[in-house]
Amino acid sequence: MAFRLNSLLLLLACAPYLPMAHATERAGDATYWYQLERHAHSVSMLETSVSLLIEAASVEERFNLYWTYNHLTGAWLQVDFLQALLQLSVDAPSSPDEEGIRTTLRDQAQFVLWELDHAIADLEQNVPEVKQLNYLRINEVLRSLLSEVRTTVDRLLADQCARMPCAARP
Repeated sequence: MAFRLNSLLLLLACAPYLPMAHATERAGDATYWYQLERHAHSVSMLETSVSLLIEAASVEERFNLYWTYNHLTGAWLQVDFLQALLQLSVDAPSSPDEEGIRTTLRDQAQFVLWELDHAIADLEQNVPEVKQLNYLRINEVLRSLLSEVRTTVDRLLADQCARMPCAARP
């Protein structure tokens, strides 16, 4: 009888934390969120560096620097939205809500991969046109960072596709 009473008390004590336990069910989510957050810090530092280069650049060099900055911010806005969706899926109050958000998360991850692939390819094609050493270094760092983010998003998408059907990936 004492065992049943202790079990009942334990169940009642844990009841308020059931939604929280549901949210922590997917351990990979926290890993992806923290990886994206770490990348966000790197992107912020890179944005500052590019902004400083733009301010110091000649009129002719500014175009390429703005072009690079646009690729960074365009791709990063999509990654930032992906991270927000990831957080929403963890915080979803019910299974149907979470399923809908996870579907959107999966679709956004596919779009982010496409966006990152295009940004990386554009930055690679633009390298020979530039002669300024600082710009070349920024371009290389940016491509490396976007490639790391791409790896994180690719793993996140693979986890989502393991839970729900996904379109064939190239």
